[in-house]
Amino acid sequence: MNACFVSDVGKVRKVNEDSGGIYYNQSNQMLTIIADGMGGHKAGDVASQLSSTYMKELWEETGELTSEEVIKDWLEEAIMKTNEYVLSHAHDHQECVGMGTTLVATIYFDEYVIVGHVGDSRLYHVTNEEIRQVTEDHSFVQQLVNNGELTEEEAEYHPKKNVLLQAVGTESNLRIDINTFQWREHEYVLSCTDGLSNKLSSYEMMAVIQGDHSLEEKVDELVSLANQNGGEDNISVVLVQRKAGEAT
Repeated sequence: MNACFVSDVGKVRKVNEDSGGIYYNQSNQMLTIIADGMGGHKAGDVASQLSSTYMKELWEETGELTSEEVIKDWLEEAIMKTNEYVLSHAHDHQECVGMGTTLVATIYFDEYVIVGHVGDSRLYHVTNEEIRQVTEDHSFVQQLVNNGELTEEEAEYHPKKNVLLQAVGTESNLRIDINTFQWREHEYVLSCTDGLSNKLSSYEMMAVIQGDHSLEEKVDELVSLANQNGGEDNISVVLVQRKAGEAT
């Protein structure tokens, strides 16, 4: 696989509250992470950094995971442990009380992609024909869409779009969504914070990803376009491509 991670502070904010990266376990299996600290709360940057670093350490201590079900269990347990770790840190550091973060954690296993997420950072599957959002936002506005009270188009401009219903580090009772899908040679997986997804439509993202450039150039172009469109938020992206003839 080819994989690239970039995190950019954007054009407005002074602090980058995003975190993430590309990590490998003891059997060289790959985990990618995207985390977006809650902007309106204290220490959002601490919450996202703690989450990505703690999950990275758990992953690097892990041996080979041999099935889709084992990976799903690992992801759910690791995210729950991360949640408790962030909660514990806030309990011990008064200045961090109220912090939280989104999380998208993705493991690549043979032809399967297994993703666990909390919050409104997203994962997309990009093929030659389409771009499909795999994750569903844990947000107030998404709940209105699910209830039939808003259309997807109305949701894009709703004033409460950024109100989260779930975030890592805010409470012990955490809802974690685990999704699995298959991908083929030359296809892509895009994980991103809302600093990207709020600034580019899925079709704009797809056009960049399907362009004739290197993976690094595609990621840089995505970040650049988000900044050109305002860059009011931090922008973080992981882009992964499955190469030809590859058994991940």
